[in-house]
Amino acid sequence: MKRLLLLAVLAVAATAIPAHASAAGPCRNDIYDDWYQDGKIASTYPISCYRDALRHIPGGDSVYTSLEDDIRAALQAAIARGRGETVAPEVGHGFPKASPVKSRRPMMDERTHPLASATTTLAAATGSSTGSGGGGVPLPLFVLGGVALVLVVSGGIGLAVRANRGSGPAV
Repeated sequence: MKRLLLLAVLAVAATAIPAHASAAGPCRNDIYDDWYQDGKIASTYPISCYRDALRHIPGGDSVYTSLEDDIRAALQAAIARGRGETVAPEVGHGFPKASPVKSRRPMMDERTHPLASATTTLAAATGSSTGSGGGGVPLPLFVLGGVALVLVVSGGIGLAVRANRGSGPAV
């Protein structure tokens, strides 16, 4: 009876350990998570994890980010660490930090902007302001409206000319 109980406990322990390990997911996800935090791979992982991560890089990340290059560099660093060489603790390009731009004056204002006079005249005509409120009608919309009006008028003139030519004597 004791042997049967011991055998049952061992069977339960043997099935519980692999289920827990597979629930964590492949180790490549740890590399991806490490990189997605700050654009750097700061930890060292088994070599097989780097190779698995390189085989399964999501499509957009291999094209639009440095993820693949950073994983390759981290793989080379892990191999170097395995040989006893000293390498940088973090591998990767990192993400640019958003910092406020401080300047003495704005790049463009009402005096330096090439369309400043047209914009202020248009704003006065429409009753909107040129400030950052954004409540006015944009200038490109007026330009497109003017082009559409010119095309409609020229089409009407063309129809009128054709109608006058058609009413004359037949040859």
